[in-house]
Amino acid sequence: MMKSFHLNLELQHIYMEVNAERFHYLPLFFESYYCHRHGLVTNNDKTDWEGIFKVAPRSLEAQGITEQKRLVREWFLPSSVLIGLLKAMVRDDRLSLAALQTELEQKLFYVVITREEQAKLKQQGGLKSMPASYYQADHRDYANPLARFHNAGIYLSDECIFS
Repeated sequence: MMKSFHLNLELQHIYMEVNAERFHYLPLFFESYYCHRHGLVTNNDKTDWEGIFKVAPRSLEAQGITEQKRLVREWFLPSSVLIGLLKAMVRDDRLSLAALQTELEQKLFYVVITREEQAKLKQQGGLKSMPASYYQADHRDYANPLARFHNAGIYLSDECIFS
C-alpha cells in the first residue's frame, strides 16, 4: 500500500514539474520514481540508489564485477533526452498522468556499466546526449535507444528488453 502511495506521489511530482515547465530538478524526481517503482527503498521509505546496482541490467563488461567502486549507474536514455520527450508532450498538449506514467515505464531505466565504459561514453559525447544519428530517420540508429552505447562499444546483457 505504501509503495503504491509513494510511487504515485513521485509520479505526481514529475507531472507537476513538467506541467509547470520546470525541468531543472526532474533528474532527482526521476531517480526517486525509479527507486520507488522497483522497491529500492529503505525501511524509512527513503530511496536506496545503491540498490540500482543490484537490479539494473549490466553491460557485458560489468557482469561478474562485484566491487561497486568499479561500476557506475547510467541512465538508459540521458535525462536531457527524456526531458526533451516530456517537453514535447507539453508542447503537443499530450501531457496527462497516464501518458507520463507510460512514457516513464517505457524509457526510464538505469543500466550498470564499468567506469572505463563511462569514460568511453564521455569521450563520444554520450553522457548527456544521444548521437545525431538517433534523430536521423534514414539512419540505422534512428530512435534506437542503444545507439549511444553501441557507438562507444558498450553492449548490455539484456538488450532485448530495451528494443
